[in-house]
Amino acid sequence: MSGAPVTLATTPTGSVVLSWNPGTKVVTAAVDLSGLTPGSSHAMHIHPGNCADQSQPPSIPFPDITADATGVAKQTVTSQPVPAGIPNGAYVNVHLAPMATLGNPGQLTFTPIACGDIPAGTSASGPVTVPVSAPPVKGTTPSGTMAMTYNAAQHSLHVDLTAAGLPPNSAHAAHIHKGSCTAQGDVLYPLPDLKADASGKASLSTTVNNVQTAPPASGWYVNVHMGPMDKILDSSNNPTLLFAPILCANLK
Repeated sequence: MSGAPVTLATTPTGSVVLSWNPGTKVVTAAVDLSGLTPGSSHAMHIHPGNCADQSQPPSIPFPDITADATGVAKQTVTSQPVPAGIPNGAYVNVHLAPMATLGNPGQLTFTPIACGDIPAGTSASGPVTVPVSAPPVKGTTPSGTMAMTYNAAQHSLHVDLTAAGLPPNSAHAAHIHKGSCTAQGDVLYPLPDLKADASGKASLSTTVNNVQTAPPASGWYVNVHMGPMDKILDSSNNPTLLFAPILCANLK
């Protein structure tokens, strides 16, 4: 059994709906974001500028957003009073770490993992829907493909995984999971680390044994993580910051 290659997309992804109450002068952000590390918390702000030029400090902070056990953050947070409402020439930024450990630009903790430009001409009160997605890293956007071939006689699954746009000479854990990119589940089959060369390209070809049933029509997905397998869990087997998914595809 051989399946057509699937395309890996950057993650997390979703939207933030902004509105401003001229009476209370509070900005409300309704967050709907999937593809986060399950159970993780993240600082979120509005910054002047745009996702392509993140050089300005935040102007409107929000309370941290928190993902549930499937990696989905679906919640509403509110700012402190903002006199002028929703700004133009600004963007929504979600960072890798929560506010308490955010650190400074250039540090791993500060890394933007989801970003969206507020559309030009947005009214001060909104509402406005801001699509957010993983921003490019140093001008490049990760991408990739994965193909699987199941051998029913040998109960094995052959996997070919390729990626580009990764940090040069980096390594990334990869797994086949139960669930989907928008509702993450347990690991079914770990794969070897995906190792990028000096140009950010990576590939692996491996065979997973003891796969007793063929891949289902839906219900499996592959995740590529920010860090290598030996860095994505701490000594208590809890996810570290490097667990963050960066590429995902539903397998079919």
